Amino acid sequence: MKDAAVSRKPSPVPNAVTGNRLNALLTLFLAALLLGGFVLSAFTPSSETLASSFLRATGIAAYLALALSVTFGALLGSRYAPPWLIRAQQYGWHGLLSGFALVLGTAHGLFLAVDGTHAQPLTALLVPWWSRSATLAMCLGTLGVYGLALVYVSTVWRKRLSLQGWRALHLTAYPAFVVLTVHSILAGTDALGPLYGAAVAGAVLTFGLRFVEEAGKRRRGRTDKGTGA
Repeated sequence: MKDAAVSRKPSPVPNAVTGNRLNALLTLFLAALLLGGFVLSAFTPSSETLASSFLRATGIAAYLALALSVTFGALLGSRYAPPWLIRAQQYGWHGLLSGFALVLGTAHGLFLAVDGTHAQPLTALLVPWWSRSATLAMCLGTLGVYGLALVYVSTVWRKRLSLQGWRALHLTAYPAFVVLTVHSILAGTDALGPLYGAAVAGAVLTFGLRFVEEAGKRRRGRTDKGTGA
């Protein structure tokens, strides 16, 4: 009995916002704050500065959440994963970051609809290139948020999807990250250049480590089959 108790490991928390009560509450709290900011921006006279501030803050925060999720997510299940990352995974941090990125990215687009300086119609935000006033940066932002939605759906519905289906949906995080990086560079400021550089470098590094590890596993698998092991 003692050995069994020692060897028993804590089961991981479902890695999605909806699978963890605390994560769900944190996400709802964030959404409520953003909704309050949107209402203030939309109905408060002379709220151009307020809407612009929310627009910038949500964009930066969404990109940071996505960058952290992509960078450290590549290490999950890898031999390169540090102990603190494994413990954080048990609390569903990966799904929380994905959920935050999606909520913040959606709010970022909505604040653009009430920004007094660069206000855009909802059609331009929902359908890329539908509006003549839509810029390339805005279209890339819309496509990137749709990519984040696919990633989060894959997280929530993991048990309902086949391994191939889940992997195909979940890996859209990488093209979404690329698209949203280009969006941020085009729509952001030069002052954030170091942030984009660090985010891209981190994502490339961890993806490269995971790619090399998986390629090594496949080579060893083919060698074992060839030798009849």
